[in-house]
Amino acid sequence: MKYPDIAFEPLFTWVNRPRILFSPGVRREIGFEMAQLGGKRAAVFTDKGLVNAGVAEMVLAEIEKSDLELAGVFDEILQDARIEVINAGAAFYRRVNADCLIAVGGGSVMDTAKAANILIGSGDEDFQPLADQAGLWENATPLKPHIAFPTTAGTGCEVTSAMVVLDTKARAKLSVTHPYCNSDLAMLDPELTVRLPPKVTAFTGVDALTHAIESIVSTGAEPIADALALHAIRLIFKYLPVAVHEPENIDARGSMMLASTMAAMAFGNTMTGAVHALAHALGAIYGIPHGLANAIMLPHVMEYNLIDERLDRFRMIADAMGIEVGNMEAKAASEEAVVGVKGLLATIGLTETLKDFGVPTDRDELQPLVELAAADGQIGYNPRYVEEEDIVSLYLQAH
Repeated sequence: MKYPDIAFEPLFTWVNRPRILFSPGVRREIGFEMAQLGGKRAAVFTDKGLVNAGVAEMVLAEIEKSDLELAGVFDEILQDARIEVINAGAAFYRRVNADCLIAVGGGSVMDTAKAANILIGSGDEDFQPLADQAGLWENATPLKPHIAFPTTAGTGCEVTSAMVVLDTKARAKLSVTHPYCNSDLAMLDPELTVRLPPKVTAFTGVDALTHAIESIVSTGAEPIADALALHAIRLIFKYLPVAVHEPENIDARGSMMLASTMAAMAFGNTMTGAVHALAHALGAIYGIPHGLANAIMLPHVMEYNLIDERLDRFRMIADAMGIEVGNMEAKAASEEAVVGVKGLLATIGLTETLKDFGVPTDRDELQPLVELAAADGQIGYNPRYVEEEDIVSLYLQAH
């Protein structure tokens, strides 16, 4: 496909702080790498599922072989980074006299560790007032040494300067940013993802795909992010079906980890859009896992966003999927991107709709969900303006 003339804002910024190490088995370097960061006594943040599956032990075993001292393991993390768990994690870190932290897990674990590190750095005991501020940039300083081992290929939390935390009392997901909250070092070890169940592999992979697609069509889109996001799409369409159906394929697992990280580097600079806004609300109120909520909403929001100003960007997306769109009109090529997403979802077995999770169709019953989505910070980056009635329509289409 001939590269189209793509417009972007003449002034943009690009930020990407963490150093990244990638290799199957790279966890074996944990002792050396943490020593370079100045850490000597580590608190490991993970969850019980990863402990029971033996995944956390893959990292803990390497800590035990090194000169790094294990202060303790905090494995109380649940789905979504919950404020009460963040508070407990920071208290645990202080109680065991740790001087550095290691996150071993998916998005919930990594976001919990990021938030706990902010709390540790501030000296506070409750993350709620910090979460309410949303942006924690003024007078921000570097935090405790922090290494992240993602165990899913989806969220990319290891490289983003934001986290999504769940306020269980308000039943709302809050986006919080801090310039130093992400890991100092992201260690991408695809061997840690081999035991991930096929279903979770599938919907976390679509989370990464959603990051890439929304980054490209975002109102904040820019060329560095485009390059990363487009290649992430290429990798996802080639390797996600393989990772789902051949879980021990290390090449596929590794390519998905790289795609996830690249997509996160992209959206961390451009933001996302209405898919994420609607998915955040679904997660907060109905407990739908974030990646699965994205998978349900993605094709519907893509169709909604097929406006003239973004057709060339959707054409690029379709091309990255491997679809021959070179001779097509812009609208037809853009529609092929939606077809491509639907085909991928079918291939990897993601057939759920909102009906499967008890989401209502009654307009009044939908109102709390609609209000939460409309107030989400990501919706402002959607390429097409979204009214409340548009949100209702999108939820009904996904039912």
